Amino acid sequence: MKKAFLKILKDNDLKITKNRLAILKELEKREVPTTAEDIYNAISTKGEKFSISSIYRALNQFCEKNIAKRTAEIDGTTYYQLNSGHIHSLICEKCKKIIPINHCPIHSLIDDIEHKTDFIVTGHHLEIKGICKNCQEKLTEEELECIKDSSKEVHSNHKCKDEHCI
Repeated sequence: MKKAFLKILKDNDLKITKNRLAILKELEKREVPTTAEDIYNAISTKGEKFSISSIYRALNQFCEKNIAKRTAEIDGTTYYQLNSGHIHSLICEKCKKIIPINHCPIHSLIDDIEHKTDFIVTGHHLEIKGICKNCQEKLTEEELECIKDSSKEVHSNHKCKDEHCI
């Protein structure tokens, strides 16, 4: 895959550096979004010496060039992944685990939005926040019911009768 990374950097007028190649390799290895700190730690354990600020600079450049995407922000921490098209994920609010959704569940919704609003959708990003199975098992029945009740309240608050409202 190194040849592909060289081409990506060259095509985007980015200098080919050991740092950028190492970051791209780390992003490629991960199925779910990751943090700059995780990339830094992974690269550091391999004996490479890069500063965390250089990791952030490279990630920002990758995002500006559409090579990578900022995909989630959890508790003030930004997560990144290679831009491979659609990105959909479930995010556990307890353990912060990110679980990829491997299919696009909103194509019909997009068709409906475009039809009702005369808006052309050029892309989308879906994050669903909640609580994963492992974290649910650690909660009491009372805590689970409270979470389920508050979730129902959020979903039922929108009662707009406007025909143009989506």
